Amino acid sequence: MITQERLQMVAPCGIDCGICELYTCKENSELYERLIERGFPKEKIPCEGCRGVEGNCPVIPEKCATYVCVQDKGVQFCYECGEFPCDKLQPSADRANVLPHNCKVFNLCVIQRDGVEQFTQQSGGIKQKYYAGKMVIGSGPKVE
Repeated sequence: MITQERLQMVAPCGIDCGICELYTCKENSELYERLIERGFPKEKIPCEGCRGVEGNCPVIPEKCATYVCVQDKGVQFCYECGEFPCDKLQPSADRANVLPHNCKVFNLCVIQRDGVEQFTQQSGGIKQKYYAGKMVIGSGPKVE
């Protein structure tokens, strides 16, 4: 059974903060030190997830506009909004090889279809397909 605390680690935009290195570094001192070396402030990691830090993600200088929007609209996830998908979720090729942001709409559709609990059981595989998968046109990414 997935705990409520774990479910709260799924951000309103569909990013699973529970598998993010800025969160998992709390159980991995080598990862923690690498993140510090890469310039992440010690006081911001380990991150407790978007909801836990109220949109003050360590990778952006200001409060997340998507988090603020979801709070203002009174929804838990972006897919619950009548404007979904909006420009805040628009994919971009810029840094797509290192940032998970192009996965947001796909993740939100999985959450909508399967529920957040089922999503958390799939999110590691989704992340692996995104970063390590090889695109098979017409079939989607495959991990070899």
